[in-house]
Amino acid sequence: MELRQLLYFVTVADELNFSKAAVRLHMSQPPLSQQIKALEDEMGVELLVRNRREVRLTDAGRAFQADCRAVLEQVRVAVTTARRTAAGDIGTLQIGMVTSGIFHVLPTILTRMAERFPGLHIAVTDMGSADQAHAVMQGKLDIGIVHSIPTRSGLGKTPIFTEYFTIVVPEGHELAARPALALRDLEGVPLVAFSREHAPALFDGMIASCLHAGFSPVIAHTARNPLTTFQMVKLGLGVALVPRSYARAGLPGVVFREIGQTAGHIQLYAIWREQAPSDLVMRVVSEVMSEPIGY
Repeated sequence: MELRQLLYFVTVADELNFSKAAVRLHMSQPPLSQQIKALEDEMGVELLVRNRREVRLTDAGRAFQADCRAVLEQVRVAVTTARRTAAGDIGTLQIGMVTSGIFHVLPTILTRMAERFPGLHIAVTDMGSADQAHAVMQGKLDIGIVHSIPTRSGLGKTPIFTEYFTIVVPEGHELAARPALALRDLEGVPLVAFSREHAPALFDGMIASCLHAGFSPVIAHTARNPLTTFQMVKLGLGVALVPRSYARAGLPGVVFREIGQTAGHIQLYAIWREQAPSDLVMRVVSEVMSEPIGY
């Protein structure tokens, strides 16, 4: 039994006239009659009574007509859903995001997605770079936003954002009162640093920035996440060199001081699985992720 036979039968059942049904189906009458006969033979049931004067449905034909309509409608809905999903009009896209990306990168991405894929639901997971790479390869994430390019093969990648560092100090700290700061002002000052175990790209980027400025940082304390870092700074345990976008959090008790591009930076990348990526993922990469994000 073929789907087209169901369509043929429903059309004949609507018209109760093979000639009119054939016109609607853009075919000739003999093949239409043959298809209906083949359908009845396969089912072992007479669906239509036809003679020279009339065509009418049997009881079995009326019951079959109602069910055929439901099947054809389900197929229509399935086709529409598939097309809309492929176009990005509906469905869910799983995106991973490093924490620093939440404050500036994510709002930009969400705005672009709303403009270009208005019916698509975005599910965001705050996750470290290495965990994102693993999740993307496992198919648990469609796209990841990471701090560092993973070394594993099988991942596509594109740079999307250059994240510069800024200094965060407690309110009332002597550095907060200075009209201008340079990275070299942190020489000899106790620092609260991100733990390398939990944020290797941020830790390495901070160290590299200080060394490039001509001094070795004094790491007094380490923290696993930004909230802990800022609380330590607020308590006077030290100052911190953090991604500039964290200043958007507007946290009380601490002051963010711009030091410009001389502070060094880290790069954020979008990653996805290279092997057989979905059409939707590649459209999002092309239309949303390929355009770099500025401050």
